Amino acid sequence: MAQAELSQAKARYCRLLDTKDWPALAELMTEEIAVDLDAGNPSSVPLVGRENVLAAVQASVADARTVHQVHAPEFEFSDEVARVIWAVQERVVWQNGTSLTAFGHYHDRWVRLDGRWRIAELRLHHLIMDFG
Repeated sequence: MAQAELSQAKARYCRLLDTKDWPALAELMTEEIAVDLDAGNPSSVPLVGRENVLAAVQASVADARTVHQVHAPEFEFSDEVARVIWAVQERVVWQNGTSLTAFGHYHDRWVRLDGRWRIAELRLHHLIMDFG
């Protein structure tokens, strides 16, 4: 049951990000979420806090067309906490014509709050990044 709930929550995360539904996306996050979108870089500093994360994501892709697809989740549970690794493919096309096609893995930590799974930590490790 929890695996299905988390799969739906992550699918919702991708859809809300791609459709730019910022209020609904915020509801999937804990208030103190930590996000590192360049986790493979040792000098990368995570963004902390829902408002900071949303502001940074909006600044990066609000004017872009994006597609995020995840699959092949690996689940690990401990009480009301889940750690999940998702294979991810993303495509971003900005208005100026530049683009990114990337492949890698999301490393997430989800917590169940008030009966719903919310993202508490998200780290993105890119394996391939092609800019056009």
